[in-house]
Amino acid sequence: MLIRQARSEDTALYSDFLRNVSAEDLRLRFFGQITALDAAKIDKFTELDYRHEMAFVALDQDTGHMLGLVRLIDEIDQRTAQFAILVRSPLKGHGLGWLLMQRVIDYAKKSLRRVYGDVLAENTNMLQMCAELGFRAEDVGFGIRRVLLDLEKTRAQ
Repeated sequence: MLIRQARSEDTALYSDFLRNVSAEDLRLRFFGQITALDAAKIDKFTELDYRHEMAFVALDQDTGHMLGLVRLIDEIDQRTAQFAILVRSPLKGHGLGWLLMQRVIDYAKKSLRRVYGDVLAENTNMLQMCAELGFRAEDVGFGIRRVLLDLEKTRAQ
């Protein structure tokens, strides 16, 4: 497996990738029922403004298939960024999400103060992984937990 910065040509990998993500996992990621992502949304995921966004993809080195991805989008203050992550459903629970999150955290430590994500409260696997990575969680209502990692504290440790 190879984890690298996302590229615009990765657009071609999304179709196969999304066929291997269950409807339930898409619901947990996008907070609603999603049957498919249209080309415009996929383009939005792959056309990054590197001044404010970063994405990493995990690829199978033998087949070139995308196994997972993680995105980071900074906020107005450019010191806080929101993450989003998605992994092929059959690979959940095998450490790939952990590796992608660790990669984006390491990247964020270079210039950001905080990284956060919104997670459905029922997504206990994601909440557990975030807790193990040092995120603290708070209830923001509507069945959503916000997980926050203070990178300044992690740099001091």
